[in-house]
Amino acid sequence: MRFNRFRAAVAVTAAVFAVTTGTVAAAQPGPGQHGTPAKHHTPPKLASESARLARAILNDKGITYAGTHDGGSDRASLPRQNLVDTANGRLAKTSPWGHKRGTRAALNAQMLNGVLKLNTQYHFKFQVSEFVGGRHTSGSKHYQGRAVDVNWINGRHVGNGAAHHALMTACHKLGANLVLGPGDPGHAKHVHCQW
Repeated sequence: MRFNRFRAAVAVTAAVFAVTTGTVAAAQPGPGQHGTPAKHHTPPKLASESARLARAILNDKGITYAGTHDGGSDRASLPRQNLVDTANGRLAKTSPWGHKRGTRAALNAQMLNGVLKLNTQYHFKFQVSEFVGGRHTSGSKHYQGRAVDVNWINGRHVGNGAAHHALMTACHKLGANLVLGPGDPGHAKHVHCQW
């Protein structure tokens, strides 16, 4: 009996202290009491670097995208859709023709960073003609999401007066390990930069 009175006095003292100091805690059910279990909130998934860069490129007004492929018609593998898929955490789709028919590939963060910086750092306004879509050679890095093709630079078509040499130099400075353009076989009308 004396112990129960002591426990009650301690409980009242704790309650008074909590009220006066503003540290009232939510009552927790004790043993044998029923209560609603606390909900555990799963923290949101952190976006990948590729997804973040894809969103930044999509929001960049100086970068545009071809609306057709040279080798056929497939909206799901156009360059803008490749970025939308990546921004949403999905793999980018290849075209249903060529060497990797309708497969999926992750767009490489280094390549995306290079594409973004061609505008933000080097101030080129340009059009991307392909990421993983279109038709390329069988071992092309396009199919691995590591290459970009550019067909318009600052309002001029590549091969028709566009400043392709300057863009190619910028790609090299941004870490591209292979850059091809007019004068290289199969690249008369676009610049290819791969990481």
